[in-house]
Amino acid sequence: MFGYNRKKQLRNRVIAAAAGVAIMTFGIWLNYTDNDEKKAEETVQKIEIEEEKTIEETSGTKTIEESKSLNEETDTDMTNKTYLVKEENGAVKVYLCEGDNKELYLITSIPYDLLSENDQNMFKEGVVIDTDEDLGKFLENFDS
Repeated sequence: MFGYNRKKQLRNRVIAAAAGVAIMTFGIWLNYTDNDEKKAEETVQKIEIEEEKTIEETSGTKTIEESKSLNEETDTDMTNKTYLVKEENGAVKVYLCEGDNKELYLITSIPYDLLSENDQNMFKEGVVIDTDEDLGKFLENFDS
């Protein structure tokens, strides 16, 4: 009888160890990130840093929220405006165009390097969009 209990304990330990290894393997598999995801995260971080620098350069010490609220306030006064969405320095940027004036409106978080070749060519040439709603829908299609 003593031998049977030892075998039972050994069997239970083996089963517990196998279950532990299976759970750890599953956890590692869940937390595994692909190189493409890492590149996308790095690209987004670079764009965010560049966006902060651009906002500081163009508006002095204004914060991002202040810049956005200023854009929203001036948008109601403008009737003849269009947006130009274009790639510049590896980032997809949105410019507000009024007549001959072209002003940086937004630096998107779209990872340009991960876009298809057709989309990259489209952004290199530039896309003209007429309304705020169309701009939002257009950018939503590319932003993940």
